[in-house]
Amino acid sequence: MKKRGMLTMVLASAMAVSTLAAVPASADETAASSLDIYGGLTPMEDADDPITYTIFVRDPGVAPSEDNPVIKKIQELTGVTLKFEYLVGDLDQKLGVMIAGGDYPDAIFAGDAATKLMDAGAFIPLEDEIPKYENLNAMYSQVTDYLTQEDGHMYNMEIYGTMKNDVTKNPPVFECGIGFYIQKAVLAEAGYPEIHTLDEYFKIIEDYMAKYPEIDGVKTTGFEILADGWRNWALLNPVQNLLGAGNDGAIFVDQDTFETSFFQISDDAYDFYKKLNEEYHSGVVDPDTFTQDYDQYIAKLTTGTVLGFYDQNWNFSSAMNLLKADGKYDRTYVALPITNPGVKDGYLDQSNGIPTGTNGIGITINCENPDRLLRFFDWMLQREVQDYLQWGEEGTDWVYNEDGTGRLLTDERRAINYDTALKRDQTGFPLWNYCPKWTGLYTEDDMPCGPDESADEYMAAQSDYDQSFLESYGIKYPAEMFSDPIIRPAYYPVWAMSLEDGSAAAVASTKITDVTMKFYPRLILASDEAEYDSIWEDFLSEFNAIDLDAYQTEIDRQIELKMGK
Repeated sequence: MKKRGMLTMVLASAMAVSTLAAVPASADETAASSLDIYGGLTPMEDADDPITYTIFVRDPGVAPSEDNPVIKKIQELTGVTLKFEYLVGDLDQKLGVMIAGGDYPDAIFAGDAATKLMDAGAFIPLEDEIPKYENLNAMYSQVTDYLTQEDGHMYNMEIYGTMKNDVTKNPPVFECGIGFYIQKAVLAEAGYPEIHTLDEYFKIIEDYMAKYPEIDGVKTTGFEILADGWRNWALLNPVQNLLGAGNDGAIFVDQDTFETSFFQISDDAYDFYKKLNEEYHSGVVDPDTFTQDYDQYIAKLTTGTVLGFYDQNWNFSSAMNLLKADGKYDRTYVALPITNPGVKDGYLDQSNGIPTGTNGIGITINCENPDRLLRFFDWMLQREVQDYLQWGEEGTDWVYNEDGTGRLLTDERRAINYDTALKRDQTGFPLWNYCPKWTGLYTEDDMPCGPDESADEYMAAQSDYDQSFLESYGIKYPAEMFSDPIIRPAYYPVWAMSLEDGSAAAVASTKITDVTMKFYPRLILASDEAEYDSIWEDFLSEFNAIDLDAYQTEIDRQIELKMGK
């Protein structure tokens, strides 16, 4: 029945789009049709003048289908087509080629690598432009100081997180966004224990592997470590979490004194990689883990044979969705509050409303009509448009809950959201994901901006297995396994801080990454304790030869500056 319902919905969407495209109509008739069928979406004034913008994004990906009904409707209502160019290969190399030739697309989302583009003069300043657009101004006016770089200009429109504004507020926290993940089946087999240390974590993985050397005829993998390109946090960052910190960056910041130190060379780091070395020799850590790329990593997770890993949940959500779509709920994952013994976990964030200043989209100097693009982004921030992009159409994609106070996705729409290809090709997600967006709860009525922020939808979407799993722990949401969410200081996070390209601090930052990426795999693969200690000494020598003071002094300066804003 569900498959039949999904097919009916897809056909209905396709018929609606094809009918609108096939029947000639006046501008007034087209507008009326849009208002009637799409819940109040009003066309832009120049919708009959088509324009295409190319946007480079730092993520690998596949372009949405040209027949995506939501994107086609947005194109019809605005005249704007966004052509996304996804990353192929190495991000730094790609940006380097762009900068060297000045060959920029119309807009770029580069994440924290945006600082390279800012230093190169690739982006147009936005501080005088944003106030001209009502919705963009409502989103960014209260955080302009944090988006303004040290040269006095604002180049990026942050696209993730709930920022200080009068339109939205923080949503509830349902799940942890980063940490040591474990397959639910492993916890169930162990009797739903509370796990807080690395030793406890790896012990239940070892026990499960011993009992189930294969899962569905495929060899069981104990622990994966993704270290592909800029997705290297699984190899580099866990130690700071074991020390009780959040997802800060390449330096540890004491949250009471704001003093900084290098966790990479601490005794805690020595112990952590020594533990991974032991788990490698016991057969828990996958021998191929350092040679696989991101796609291979995701493919392996989707088999349901990987028991544990460290990651950020958005990075492997496609694998989780596929496991759900296949009904393998016991093979999905939950994060655990793993720290060093006696240390309070600090994994959960509660947004402080302050943007990173880099994790957004910038319009380049090569864009011939930035005003039209800004007007498009402004139009997209209408609540009706945001609802259409995230929730879809009433009756087809969502319905009101029993008391009419919230929305619930239909089973058919949930199935689409669990399928990466269908979500890309049949919903507004590709547009929503890389454009300025409202997130959290709308202040005026507490309605969630999207399904991921809805408590009603979160509970309704839980499978019978997941409900039983949470009940076994006596909790409503997985986040309840952790300490309360932390409102981070104004400087947070370090990884988003801008370092002038070519400066001593920037050079040191690159070397910190290069040296740790060189030595950490060698430590994990060391043949015995003597070799491990020898590699560790070589690592300390090479790490300490970096101009660490240049990097640390600059980070200290920026922390002091941001805390004073």
